[in-house]
Order: sequence, then C-alpha cells, then structure tokens
Amino acid sequence: MKAFLLSALARIKRVYRFLRGHLKSTIAVLVILFIAWAVYAVTRPTQPVYVTDTAKRGDLKQAVEAVGTVVSEKDLALQFSSLDVVAQVLVKEGDKVKAGQRLASLRSGTLSASIASASASVQSAQAALTALEQGSRPEDIAIVQAGVNNKRASLEVAQQTAASADANLKIAESQLTTLKNEADISLAGQVSAVGSTISQQLATAKTSVLAIRGVFNANDVSDAVIKSQPTGYDTLIMNMQTLESEINSVQASVGTPLNYQDALQKLQRARALVSQSTDIANRSYDIIANLALTAYFTNTSRETNKTSIATQKSAVQSAFAAVDATAKSLQDASATYDTRIASQQAQIVSLTGTRDRAKSDIITYQTSLAIDEAQLALKKAPARQTDIDAARARVRQAQADLARAAAQFNDTVLTAPVEGIITQVNVKVGEIRPSAEPSITMLGTSPYRIEMFVSEVDIPKVKLSQTGSITLDAFRGLPIALRVGSIDTAATDKDGVPKYRIKLDFLSPPEGLKVGMTGGFHRLSRSPV
Repeated sequence: MKAFLLSALARIKRVYRFLRGHLKSTIAVLVILFIAWAVYAVTRPTQPVYVTDTAKRGDLKQAVEAVGTVVSEKDLALQFSSLDVVAQVLVKEGDKVKAGQRLASLRSGTLSASIASASASVQSAQAALTALEQGSRPEDIAIVQAGVNNKRASLEVAQQTAASADANLKIAESQLTTLKNEADISLAGQVSAVGSTISQQLATAKTSVLAIRGVFNANDVSDAVIKSQPTGYDTLIMNMQTLESEINSVQASVGTPLNYQDALQKLQRARALVSQSTDIANRSYDIIANLALTAYFTNTSRETNKTSIATQKSAVQSAFAAVDATAKSLQDASATYDTRIASQQAQIVSLTGTRDRAKSDIITYQTSLAIDEAQLALKKAPARQTDIDAARARVRQAQADLARAAAQFNDTVLTAPVEGIITQVNVKVGEIRPSAEPSITMLGTSPYRIEMFVSEVDIPKVKLSQTGSITLDAFRGLPIALRVGSIDTAATDKDGVPKYRIKLDFLSPPEGLKVGMTGGFHRLSRSPV
C-alpha cells in the first residue's frame, strides 16, 4: 500500500512539472474543453427523470371541470293522445298526486261500450275454447242420443205406415178391378145393345136432316127463299152440313163399347147429335111456316112442306127419346156400381196419399237421422287440434280487440305516471284536446340527478359507472358524491360550442335538494386499477 502511494505521488509530481513547463498550453486546452462542455450542455437532449415507487392497487383519478345543474328525471309534460272534448279536470296547480292518480279525462261513452263489447267477445271466445278443450258433457251427448233414438223410431213408424198403405193400396186396387169386372159382366147385355141403338137412332137423325135439306132444295121453296131471304137460313144450312159430318164420324167409330162407362159416353154423344137434328127440324119448320108465298110457292106447297118437316121432326124426336131412354136405363143399372167404384177410387186416392206421405216422411227422417248421427259422432269425438288452435286464435283476437279498446279508452284519461306535484294545468272542461301545449305538467318527487355538458376534450375521460363529486352553491364546502349514469352519444350545441351531455346519479343526496341548483364538478375516478 505504501509503495502504491509513493508511486502515485511521483506521477503527480511529474504531471505538475509538465504543467508548469507548459502553462500557457495547458490553460488554452482547459478553456477549449470548458467551451466544448458548455456547448454540449446547451445542445444535448433532456434526459427523463425517473421517479420510482412501489406499485399499489387504487383509484385512477382524472380531472374534469364542468358546471352541473340539479334536474329531475320526472319533470313531465302530460298530454292526451286522442282528440276529444275534455269532460273532467280533477287537479289544480300545486296539488300533490300519487302514481296512477286520475288528473283529467275526455268524453269516452262510445269507448266504454266498445270495452264492454270486446270484453264480452273475450268471454265468449274463451268459453268456446274451454268447451272445445273439455269436450262434450255427458248430458249433451245424452240429449243428442235421445234425438237420434227419436228419429230412428219415427223412421220405423214411417216405414211401417208406408208398407201398410202400400199393401192396403194393392188390395183396394184389386177390389176396384173386381168391382169393374163385376159391373161389366152385369151390364154386358145392355152394353152390347148400345152400339146398335146408337147406329139406328143416328141413322134416323141423318135421314131426317137429309129429308129437310131436300125440302129446301125443291124449286118452289128455293124460289121463295131467294126472294124472301129468311133470317137464319144460311146458318141452318151450315149446321146441317156440320151435323151430317159428325154423325158420319160417330157411326164409323161406334162399334161395341168396351164397358158401360164407354157405352154411356157414346150414348151421350149420340144424344147430343140427335138433339141437334131435332133443333134443325124445329128451325126448318119455322122458316117454311113463315116463308112468303110466290107464284111457285103456294099455300098448298107450304102446307105440304110443313107436313113433310113435321114428319121428320117427329122421327128425330122419337130417336132422341130412344137414345135418352137407353142412356137412362144404363145409368140406372150402373148407378150402384158407380157409387161403389167411386168409393173404391176415393179409398185408393186416400191410400195413395198416405203411402206417398209416408215415403216422403221416410226420406225426411233418413236425412234428419243421418244428420243427428253425425252430430252424435261429433259430440263423442274429441276436438281436433286445428279447431282448438283456431279457437285459441279467436281468443287472442278477442283479447287484442279488448286491449285495443282499453288502450283507446286509456287515451281519454290522463293519469300521473309517478308521485309528484302538479306544476301547471292548461286544460279546461269543454275544451278540445290535445293542443300544441301540454295539458298538464308535473314534477316527480324523485330521483334527482346532475345534468352537465362536457367539452369534447374531456368527454373521453368520462366512462359509465365512474364516480366523482360536485360542490353545489347551496351546500358550499360539502362535496357530494356522484356516479355517471348516462352519456349522450351525440354532441349538443351549447352557445355555439359542441358539448356532450352526461347525467350523474347522487350516491347519497343531501336533505333539501331542489331542482335547478347548480355547482362545480371537480373530478372523476375509475376504480379499481
């Protein structure tokens, strides 16, 4: 160690002697070094100063300066949502109201009826759904079953009635046939003589008509007729021609009648023709008797022709009497059979009607029974899922209609959404509302919040749920704790400067807090970090 010190001292001495020998050079070098150091000290970059400490968990605090105002989230302007006449106003300014309390109302008579109707529809639809889900009651099934049994019994009665009427009808028709055969057999002799009687008497009538035409065709009578022009002569001649034609037609088809009804019909036809020939004879006699005399038609000629016509008149009258007597005799003989046949025919008509009605009843009861049996099967079968779904849809539709009607009714009533104080009443009974201004304004009792507008420089520092404090002018020196409750996503123009509105919730609001109080907001913290 001693040797090291001596060696160092020797080096220092050598340096000293060197410096003394080079004093000026040494001073110049030192000045240059000082200047160089000074220049370097001025121009070199500032070196960071590191402050170190032990890392600890705590709150990150950021300063945000802004002015806030106490507001109420329930500063409300109430307005009717439907247009009508005001019926009631139930509050005045300064009244304290509870949540749900009625404040005013519009006329709502029609809407009340709509609610009642919609409510009834809901009940009806719900009842129908319940009935589907529960199925038919045993009592309902029993009622339908009784109806089915009754229809079956009625069908059986109708079938028995139809069968009985059909059997009786066949018997009655057989009896009628037997009765007609009996009549034909009993009257066969008279019926067979009818043809010859008709032919004979029609021949007499035709002969008389031809004889009368011969009288008028005589020269003396024809001359008198031409000169006198008797009334009805032309018609008489035409009637003669027509009668001759009809007699010829009947004579050609008379033959032997099929039965006594046919015989009576032919006798009536022959009787009518013979009666017409009698009428012709009478009119001819009158014309000849009244015909004026001429050089050819003398009185003797008149009397002769009158006698000739009278003879024909007597002949046709006898023919008429013969036909009439034959017809009357056959009618008298067949009267009993006619009565019995008519009675039997009436019975057949009655039985036919009974049978037809029974057949109609059978069709009716068969159709009705089929319907009732289908209804019984439907009653016994469970409801289809599609029917239940449709019934549920009808319930929902009815409920929606009720909700719509209730909403429309509620639109006519203004109620307090929260507890608070009425601040302004702008509506009177009889007015039409709504209008541009709110009908009623109110202030909710709570909660209070701080509303402030933060610059765009500070808004990045603000996050939801951060805490901070504010000093209100009304509570000087008392920092009041807050928490960020909401942040607007868009800026609001405040005095020409874009700012962002934030709302802060009181963690413990002081007593006496009022809307409109202002104060300065100091800082926010994010915890923990």
